[in-house]
Amino acid sequence: MARPVGQGEKTKKLIAERAKVLFEQKGYAATSMEEIRECTQTSKGSIYYHFKSKEELFLYAVEESSKAWRSLWEEQANKVATVREKLYLLARYYATDMQNPLSKIVPEYIASEKIEHMMKEKIIRLIQPEYDVFHQLIEEGIRKQEFESSKNVEDLSYILYGTLTGLSITQFFGYSEERFYFLYEQAIDVFLHGISRQ
Repeated sequence: MARPVGQGEKTKKLIAERAKVLFEQKGYAATSMEEIRECTQTSKGSIYYHFKSKEELFLYAVEESSKAWRSLWEEQANKVATVREKLYLLARYYATDMQNPLSKIVPEYIASEKIEHMMKEKIIRLIQPEYDVFHQLIEEGIRKQEFESSKNVEDLSYILYGTLTGLSITQFFGYSEERFYFLYEQAIDVFLHGISRQ
């Protein structure tokens, strides 16, 4: 019997949404397909119809989360005029996202024992949507002559992305939320102005 149009996609999203909650609560490795089946109240056949593996399901959940992140970011970014303002906004927005339980699970997934067999494309798939935001901002800053045009867009994008992503480790240092956000703001200051005396 054919599935009603749109029903399959609706079921797929429902499975991913409920599985996401489990991943956030238990982590990637500790979540089993049987627990996902129980949580979604769906048959294993239905889950495997939509997702070949737990890994594929996890990646789909992360991609859906990234789409939502991107949509909210664009909505906020359109409210400020300069790229400098957007960078400070991005730092705050990014710091907030680092508190997201799913964002904390991605490093666990990447560091899992399957990493040796993991294709480069899978890692790129996880980080690309966020990285694209950084790249577009740097390009926009150069185009609007807010930033030096002699700098390489790719290099600056990787430096900024690496800096803000790396700062997420400070959430384990016991800093207050205020201090955590302050560090992200300071990262933008250093990125824009450097630390050398002129």
